[in-house]
Amino acid sequence: MKRIMDTYLKQNRQIRHTVIFCIFTIGLFSTVGTIQAEEIIIGNTFGLSARSIGMGGASLGLADDFTALYWNPAGMAQIRKFELFSSVSYNTEDTNTYFDNQAATSISQTQTHPNSVGFVYPFEVSQGSIAIAFGYNHPQNFDDSRAIQGIDPGLGTEFSGFAVDETGINSGRIGIWSFGISTFVTNQILIGSSLDFWQGQSLNELDVTATDIMNVDESLARFRYDDEVDREYSGVGSRIGMLVHLTDAISLGLTLFLPFDLSVDELWTQQNYLFYDNGQEELESQSGEQTFDIKRSFEIGTGIAVKLLNKRLILAGDIQISDWTQTRYAPAPADNIPQDYFEKFYSNTFQGRLGAEYRIPEIDTHIRLGYFRDTIPFMKADVENERDFLTVGIGKTFEDALKLDFAYMWGNWQWHRNAVTVERFSHRGFVSAAYRF
Repeated sequence: MKRIMDTYLKQNRQIRHTVIFCIFTIGLFSTVGTIQAEEIIIGNTFGLSARSIGMGGASLGLADDFTALYWNPAGMAQIRKFELFSSVSYNTEDTNTYFDNQAATSISQTQTHPNSVGFVYPFEVSQGSIAIAFGYNHPQNFDDSRAIQGIDPGLGTEFSGFAVDETGINSGRIGIWSFGISTFVTNQILIGSSLDFWQGQSLNELDVTATDIMNVDESLARFRYDDEVDREYSGVGSRIGMLVHLTDAISLGLTLFLPFDLSVDELWTQQNYLFYDNGQEELESQSGEQTFDIKRSFEIGTGIAVKLLNKRLILAGDIQISDWTQTRYAPAPADNIPQDYFEKFYSNTFQGRLGAEYRIPEIDTHIRLGYFRDTIPFMKADVENERDFLTVGIGKTFEDALKLDFAYMWGNWQWHRNAVTVERFSHRGFVSAAYRF
C-alpha cells in the first residue's frame, strides 16, 4: 500500500479518504502484513518427520535418521545401513480474530504437504564411517488465514464507526534440496555439513470492505481494497553440525545455520473501489514487480540426548536461537522501509524443544511425548501467550528394516495489536516411513 500512497494523495478528497482508510485498515486490522510476512519466511518452522515431532522436535543431540540432514548433519555418520526416507504432513489452522469487546470471526485452513524425501548412504572406513545424504525437506509453510468482521472501534479517525469485513489468505511453502556429508573425526566426535538449495513460492490475498452503515462520512457509502502479492524464493545456504558422544548414554549436538541471501521475485496488484452515496463509483488500480534479497542472519542450536534404562528411554532437549536484528533487505522493497527495519520491529527469538521416547522391547514399538515453544518475534505486538505445542507419537519397527512413525502436534497462541486480537489453534499430523538395508 505504501508504494502508491504518494500518487493517491495527489487526487481529490475522496481518494485521500481512500488512502487514509486503506493505511488505517491495513495497519490496524491485518494480522499478516509486511511486519509479519518475513517471519514466516525466516522463522516459524514446524519441524520434520514423525519421530522428531513426536519428541517435540528435539533432534540436535540425536540426529540418527535422514532428517539429520536438516537438524544436525553431523549425525548422519551414525547410520550404518542405506536408508530411504519419506514423510508427509497434514496441517489445520483455526483462527479467531476480533475487535476488542466484539464477537470473534473464525476461519479455518487445511493443507497436506510432502514433508521429507531422500536417502542416506554410509561408507565403512577403518575408523567409524562416512555418510552422504541427498533429499528434500519442507520445514516451513505459509498456510495461514484470518478474517475479521465488526465496527471499527478506533477513536479520532475519519473512519471510526465503519463496518469492516476483512479476509486474508496466505498459501505456499519453502522447501530445501540438500546434499550433506558426515564423518567421525574420533570415536566420540562427528562433524558434518550440508549445502542447501532453497526454493518456494507464496501467495498473499487480502480483501477488505468497509461500509458506512452509521453515516460517518457525508459522501462515501462503501470502500473496498484488494491486494495480492505473489512471490517466488530462491537461495543457496549451508549448515555445519557437530555431535559429541560424551558417554555411551549422553550425546551433545551443535548446529550453525550460516547467513545467506534469499532472493525474492515479487508481483503485486492493488485495487481500490469507491462507492459514493450519490451512486458514483471509482476504481484505482496499480500493479508492479520487483526483485530484492532478504539477508538471513545466523541461527545456532544446541541439544542434548540422554539414554536410560538400557537405552529403552531417551530424554532430549534443544535450544535454537535466531538473531533477527541482523536480518536485512537488499535493496528495501519500498522507499519507506528503513535499513534498521528488523531492528525496530523484531526481537531475537528462541525455539525450545523437549521430548521423551520409550521403547517397548516386547513389541519393538516406541511411544513419544514432547513440548515445543516457538517465541513470537514482533516487538509491536502484545503477546498473550507464545506459540506453544504439545506432541505425541508412536513408532513401530518391522524386521529391523522398515520403520513407520506417526505424530500429532497441537498448539495455540494469542497476541494483540492495536484494537485487534488474534487467537490461533494449530493441528498438525505427520506420517514417516524409513527403510534400511
